[in-house]
Amino acid sequence: MKHSVTLLLFIFGFTFSGFATQIYGNTFQPFEGKTVNLIEYTDYVTLNYRIIQSTTIDSNGNFFFDYEITETQKAIIQIEYLIGIIYLDPNQVYSIKFPPKSEDGTYKLTRNNVNLIFDSIPLGDINGLVLEFDRLYDQFLQDNRYNVGKKIFHSKLDTFKIKVQQQFQGVKNSYFKNYVRFSIADLELVTPSSHLKVNKLGLYNSHIINKRVNTKHHAQMRFLLNFYEKTLNNQLGKVGAKIAKVLNENPSYIALDTLLKKDYFFKMNSIRELVITENLYSLYYDPNYSPIEILGLLQEAERLGEDEEVRKITREIIKSITKLVPGATPPPFTLVNQHKELVSIEDFKGKYVYINFWAKWNKESQAEMDVFMRLKKEYGDFVELVSINIDASYKKYELFCAAHPQYDWNMLYYGGNSNLLDQFNIFAIPHYILLDKAGKILQAPAAKPVPNGQNKSIELLFFEIKKKETQPRRFNIGTK
Repeated sequence: MKHSVTLLLFIFGFTFSGFATQIYGNTFQPFEGKTVNLIEYTDYVTLNYRIIQSTTIDSNGNFFFDYEITETQKAIIQIEYLIGIIYLDPNQVYSIKFPPKSEDGTYKLTRNNVNLIFDSIPLGDINGLVLEFDRLYDQFLQDNRYNVGKKIFHSKLDTFKIKVQQQFQGVKNSYFKNYVRFSIADLELVTPSSHLKVNKLGLYNSHIINKRVNTKHHAQMRFLLNFYEKTLNNQLGKVGAKIAKVLNENPSYIALDTLLKKDYFFKMNSIRELVITENLYSLYYDPNYSPIEILGLLQEAERLGEDEEVRKITREIIKSITKLVPGATPPPFTLVNQHKELVSIEDFKGKYVYINFWAKWNKESQAEMDVFMRLKKEYGDFVELVSINIDASYKKYELFCAAHPQYDWNMLYYGGNSNLLDQFNIFAIPHYILLDKAGKILQAPAAKPVPNGQNKSIELLFFEIKKKETQPRRFNIGTK
């Protein structure tokens, strides 16, 4: 389904006051004491996020946000691995219930969608509008699932557009109107190949040329990114050959910008800069291109671009792809250890640090604990070992540590902070990070403690570190 907000009715007693946008929430009582975040995406290219507010769930499962906004926006409520999407209108009050399970019953390490349940939705509120449009949208796709890519699909889509216009003709909310507009435009991109060029021209003239690019509107951004997908490596003819040459032989942002400016679809500066930046982000991970050269082009784009909103996205892209490169400063954390002491990543400066993320439910990471014991005995004077547990239950972590006092290195608990996993790009466990003596990234991800096929063990590097650290210091005559 297109969107995951469910309208169900439930009653719990809150009184509303004030004029800022307020969210009164209730959730599963065992979540008591856990942190709940109200977050937003910094952009819709990297999907990096910004925490707007944080609060703690009380003994009754309640939480509250009070947030001043001037225009409608999309936000996310997060509790540990679970997230629920909510749209916020200015000066509005929302009463929601946050379910304890993901909508499909499956779990990823960092992001699992839940269907937020609204007590009631005020008349004309953005959430009610989006819910109703999404219902119509999903039904249209269900009814026409066998027509996608055929000529008849566009005939059916024209009928759907008329129905939607009639249904929402009195709505004035500009955010919602663009939500509908670009969601339908995205469907119009699905067309038979023989009509693709004519169709794209029509879409460009209707939805792009001389139109404001709102980089904060997810529906518009989704449409634009799909419209211009793989632009830089899909260009044909002489222009395509010249772009390939620029990317592979003489990297230059100015050269790319000049080449694309000649194309009718790239007349707008904001569009051209956005497309170059987003495409370079994709090419950074393409093995056919040098990541160093692509990063250099992105840095040029950030420095030379004229559209400030696009430059902000470019900065987020650069931050995203460089945050864990060798020499980068790792994301900070302060977590509790098995002795209930707070431990900061800063505490380990002066020694190499080998961090692993693990969970009690993961057999591989548990099996490696005995290997860690041996590594600590052999290399503990030179490498600090840190194990961060990501079990949902602190009690399980606590019982595990109590049952295994022999695991006497830094056994930390992540405290329900799934954002920490995002920051370290952790999508599966066990996962390893190696820091140098200055506290900078040395390897991310780092080698495992045991060899795996052609992948060598981290112990080879530990051996070299020990050898280097124990090597006698030589003094030359005449020097200190």
